[in-house]
Amino acid sequence: MLRRLSADDGRFKEVSFVEGLNLIVADTTDASSDTDSRNSAGKSSLIELLHFLLGARATNTTLAMNKALRHITFDLEMDWPSLRSPLSVRRSGQRAGFVTLGEDVTGIDDGAMFPRTGAVELPVEQWTQLIERDLFGLRGDHQGVSGRVLLSFLARRISSHGFNEPTRTFSRQSAPEAASNLAYLLGLDWQLVDEYRQLAARKATRAQLKKAVDDPVWGRIVGSTADLRGQITLAEAQVERLRAQVAAFQVVPEYERLKDRADEVSRRIKQLAQEDVIDQHNLEELQAAVMETTDVEVDYLEPVYRELGVVLNDQVRRRFEDVKTFHHSVVRNRRGFLEEEIAELTERL
Repeated sequence: MLRRLSADDGRFKEVSFVEGLNLIVADTTDASSDTDSRNSAGKSSLIELLHFLLGARATNTTLAMNKALRHITFDLEMDWPSLRSPLSVRRSGQRAGFVTLGEDVTGIDDGAMFPRTGAVELPVEQWTQLIERDLFGLRGDHQGVSGRVLLSFLARRISSHGFNEPTRTFSRQSAPEAASNLAYLLGLDWQLVDEYRQLAARKATRAQLKKAVDDPVWGRIVGSTADLRGQITLAEAQVERLRAQVAAFQVVPEYERLKDRADEVSRRIKQLAQEDVIDQHNLEELQAAVMETTDVEVDYLEPVYRELGVVLNDQVRRRFEDVKTFHHSVVRNRRGFLEEEIAELTERL
């Protein structure tokens, strides 16, 4: 039960509710006539504020979101099943995404030694879930039934044309959606009614698809019937090929070719390893040969002959120089050949 609606602005007229029927009427004076309007008494504004405090989505047309009223914090006191005293709910346009509860009614056990007490701020979505759980008994999955829709049936808004039809809360509400929520309020099998809602949704989707198929743009996007049949045929052929491969344990069609290639690479790796050992051995021998390939020292020959009393004539000396030059050429050529072989082996290794 609602108890009191107030605000932190002194211009707001506090509204107190009592048990039974509560009426809001306009004041009349002795000068009032039958033609004087009874509007602007605050009836619609009262309902709008109640919805705002009970988790309604805040839009630009919401009363509390008006620029002149954004700074006002509205407060609703109401009975709550788990509390002995009324629960205070506060919400303002400046922080429309949150509500402040006077007591923590979430029932969350965070492992604290003492239960949490005092005011708690919650997102509007969580506050709506608490209303569904504690005021309407909606727990678990309840697709097709919404706490906000149930509240709209109980507190109808003239701004949404909620009084035009008894089975709808707004003019464009679908009949299946309204029916499942009404069935829950009346204690009927709302899940059975929700299945009808799902069927109606599928029927509407099918009708939209049928309408889209008749649109020529659909054919350009999806393709013609002949194109689709051709794609289906190709897909079925591919499926059959895959099934045959699975049946023959040849999931990868190129397995044999890959296996032969792997064997070839393996043989080549072994061959290269053997060639590497041979080349390394040859390289060591060539490096040793280069070290051994040097010119022979012959400067001691002539002094030796002189000590022996043998005089070498000019002809002998010329022949000796020729032999010495030839020997130098042989040594130089051999060293060049060996160095080329070493460079080739090094590059190959």
